[in-house]
Amino acid sequence: MFRRKSGEDAADPLPHAEASTRRAPAVREKLDCALGALAELEEQVAEFALDAAERKPGAADKLAGHRSKIEAARTAVAELQSALRLASRQDGEADLVSQAAARDRQLCEFAAAAEEWTRVGVELAGHLEKAANLRVNLGTLAEEMQQKFPTGILQHPIDVKSVDIMVGGVSNPVSIDALLAGEMFKHGLPNAFLPGARPPHAMLAHDRPSIEPAAVAFRRAGAYLVALLRDRFDALKSHISEAA
Repeated sequence: MFRRKSGEDAADPLPHAEASTRRAPAVREKLDCALGALAELEEQVAEFALDAAERKPGAADKLAGHRSKIEAARTAVAELQSALRLASRQDGEADLVSQAAARDRQLCEFAAAAEEWTRVGVELAGHLEKAANLRVNLGTLAEEMQQKFPTGILQHPIDVKSVDIMVGGVSNPVSIDALLAGEMFKHGLPNAFLPGARPPHAMLAHDRPSIEPAAVAFRRAGAYLVALLRDRFDALKSHISEAA
């Protein structure tokens, strides 16, 4: 149902354990120093061995002492290597714990967003159902108004399937559906218009704030029709009274 766009990365990279709590870096630094010391001692052994081979006084003891230092250095390296393996494993385990906690947070955040998305979608669907029913009722009432409009009062029939909207201070007739589509266009956004949303007039395609609210147009149209009939009836009453 949902696909990640090409080139889109995950919202947040998984974190690692805090640098201050990681054990391997400090051990690795000590190991590097120990390896350097061992290398230096091993480079010096040739000189001690040569002196001992030439039977210089005290050379044998110095060589033996140097061998002890090399052995101790090798032991230190081996111990630090073991310590580094353990520290790296523990750091890795800490990373897994940290990443698991981060995943839990990501899941909670996504679940909250999904819950709100669902709520809004359900609410929107409910409003659309209500809007669809109201549109049916509006059409039914339009037919009823035309049937109940008194005959012989006006020289032309009324059209309740269209209303006038103001565009630049000028009255323009539009269909009811165009009026409703304009209302959706007025309140929508370019990337989230309701289906069918469009400007009610070409001059308003790039000026959504200037679109007259549909409620205003409905109220004006209803008031106009009632006032029109009232004026005609009042005129008829006046004519009848004069004739009497």
